[in-house]
Amino acid sequence: MTIGLVTPYFPDKQTIDSGIANHYLLLAESLAELKHKVIVMHVRPSYAAEETFELEYTLGNVRVLTFRVALSEPAEKILGKNWAARDFALKIKCMIRTGEILKNSILKYGIQVVETSSYFSLCYFFLKKNRPVPVAVRVSTTFSQIMNDYYPFRSRLLQLIGRMEIQMLKKSQFLLTHAHSHAQELQALYGIDSAAFTIIPHGIRVPPLPCTGTSEHRPVKVLFVGRLEFRKGIDVLLDAIPVILKQNTGVHFEIIGNDPGKAYEKQFLAKNNAETSQKVTFMGKTSQDALKKAYGECDIFVAPSRYESFGLIFIEAMSYGKPVVGCDVGGVSQIIRHGANGLFAENGNPESLAERIEQLIKDPGLRMAMGVNARKTVEDQFTGRQLAESSAIYYASLISTTRD
Repeated sequence: MTIGLVTPYFPDKQTIDSGIANHYLLLAESLAELKHKVIVMHVRPSYAAEETFELEYTLGNVRVLTFRVALSEPAEKILGKNWAARDFALKIKCMIRTGEILKNSILKYGIQVVETSSYFSLCYFFLKKNRPVPVAVRVSTTFSQIMNDYYPFRSRLLQLIGRMEIQMLKKSQFLLTHAHSHAQELQALYGIDSAAFTIIPHGIRVPPLPCTGTSEHRPVKVLFVGRLEFRKGIDVLLDAIPVILKQNTGVHFEIIGNDPGKAYEKQFLAKNNAETSQKVTFMGKTSQDALKKAYGECDIFVAPSRYESFGLIFIEAMSYGKPVVGCDVGGVSQIIRHGANGLFAENGNPESLAERIEQLIKDPGLRMAMGVNARKTVEDQFTGRQLAESSAIYYASLISTTRD
């Protein structure tokens, strides 16, 4: 098959931590390893006219077409310093440009099927036309959800962009997402029938198993990775840590993730004595190499999120052969099997979280057994190859359906 992937993000210096960027890189490379021809169309807004460019290059057996789209100078002058209006106009221009790119690329490269992210609604106008190939729309966290959770202000124009994404989903014939729970959430939020979604879980590149040796003569390391925010349950973990350290002095906690203004770190240090504080390291946002090192060296991974649409962070930790502790929320139940590859704590309950972490601290044999099962879970269900194989089967069915 010749497969087109349309995405607003593809890994570069600005998007190295983007889930969308890394999904499409892994998917493209894994499809190419299965001998499919893959064309990535990376359409990205640029907020400076001089940064507009088009670039074509190959990444192994993947052809990448990058388009940086900017507003014209007259449009910039008209919109002036109205940031929301400029952002809205730029996103609309990206949608229009994507339709042109797809039309040309389908003819030039013989693309038979397209997958795109719903984020930024790049295929919005292309889907309104009598499109020549099937287009599968993958839905992760929607723009509206991101805006409600993370944007410090409200803009009617940006809210309109969010509504356009939902309209695109409602008119899309082929919908993908990563977990049944997320499909159900989208139904509850937007009235899109959860049965309309095909479920294909995310995948990762499975790393070599680390050689960390025995933890007998060093502290047990407990690792948290994620944004330091309420939804990720960082407050629950920080409340659980003093409880754990009362009975388990040979433990060290590492906290990795962006903490704006060091708010959670300052609050923790103010509430706890020096003896407790010195056993917790707030590492902030780290490099990928430092993150991999932290995964490899930890003994237990914990992320007491109040909600995760999927829970990719658990898969990453499990790929290093680590037992995980989380909460039975959202898509996490598709990853953690309580008592086999990890443990569930009660959502929002520091005492329950402390109990689960202590269970693993006190039992090295249990940690090892769960770590082995965790690695096997990833190898059996969440690799790039499995993502590509499931996607290729799905794409072939779309081509067959539309041909008939």
